Amino acid sequence: MPIKRLPRPRIQRAFVRWFNQNHTRFEVPIRLTKITAKGVELIFQDYPDCLSIWLSGDELAVHVNWQGHWWDMIIDLDVWIYHTPDGYKCRCCWDHSGESASIFPSREALWQDHLFDPFLKWVNEKLAPARWLQISGTGNRGSTWAQLIRDESELDKPDRALILLQELKRLDGTPAYDGGAEGITNCLVELS
Repeated sequence: MPIKRLPRPRIQRAFVRWFNQNHTRFEVPIRLTKITAKGVELIFQDYPDCLSIWLSGDELAVHVNWQGHWWDMIIDLDVWIYHTPDGYKCRCCWDHSGESASIFPSREALWQDHLFDPFLKWVNEKLAPARWLQISGTGNRGSTWAQLIRDESELDKPDRALILLQELKRLDGTPAYDGGAEGITNCLVELS
């Protein structure tokens, strides 16, 4: 369903116009829930309410909020715009010579290339085929993470976040996490 009210900040207006033109291309329906001066919040219709979408001045992300706590972002797209005499560039994108890889004629074109279109692609290629959202964390919630799971075979694979957590060291050289998989809580949330 298209969004009718245009918000004030320019990126939000650009997103709303783009979304109104492209909402039917999403394989998972999305609905606007809130527009504020700070950003636009959307949700995936008929999906668990622990997933929400947030667009701010330089970021488009899907957040996981679990049991009343922020848990993780399962996608985080960023753009850092700066204006040049030739057009607009992203400070995050550099080619091999150290120059910005692409120049865009407008901020809207850069936002579409770096945020809006990649978000649409992620929804259709990653979220739509996923069957579950796996939510994991250490017992004290000192570390939390989430990932999309397409099929049961992925549940048997080693947890890359846990492996990284086990390899992290504190400044004094001691392990940041010295437990194993038995110290991790995992929840599977069925999608759609």
